[in-house]
Amino acid sequence: MMNKFKRLKMAVAASVLLLASTASFAASPVQQLEKLMQGFSNYSAEFEQYTEDEKGRKGEVSKGQMNVQRPNKFRWETKTPFPQLIVSDGKYIWIYDEDLEQATRKKVNPSETNGAALILNGDLEALSKRFNIKQLIDRKREKLFELLPKKEGNFEKIQLFFADKVIQELMLVDIFGQKTTIILTKAKLNLKFAADMFSFTPPKNTDIMIDGADS
Repeated sequence: MMNKFKRLKMAVAASVLLLASTASFAASPVQQLEKLMQGFSNYSAEFEQYTEDEKGRKGEVSKGQMNVQRPNKFRWETKTPFPQLIVSDGKYIWIYDEDLEQATRKKVNPSETNGAALILNGDLEALSKRFNIKQLIDRKREKLFELLPKKEGNFEKIQLFFADKVIQELMLVDIFGQKTTIILTKAKLNLKFAADMFSFTPPKNTDIMIDGADS
């Protein structure tokens, strides 16, 4: 009887050690997200963006092309319904409204960078400082992460959906309950971008405004 009891204790201890060992090797949500984001240094996709109010009423849909090159360069070109171009070379951000013939330049301020931009830039260290990261879905081909701000700000939460290790959808909910969904399609990773992809020169006769903090 004593030998059986000892063997049972040993079996229980071994099970506990095995579970503890398995838990120690299980990747945290931050580690899983980091692994997915480290799979590419740049990213290109077509986007479709729309908002829904707190009652679920869907607003206007905008479509265009986005390009991201880490760490801090991006080009977000809305083509319909109204053309607009947002470009950052990592130092400055240009916002150009073609219909208004107006361009605004402002200096990049890391403290003002929103969660969506940090995600696309792959800045997991900054994300971890500003958000609690949870994983809602963890399947072989599908991963869904939720980011909850540690301090009160503009957003209540951000969700990021991956399919086959590629970002497919971003969803942002602001403090007023308005939801913005960005669906990404025709994604291409690790392309070689043109040298001028993330630079901007205002067209002739454009009304240029310089943000006060940029002067």
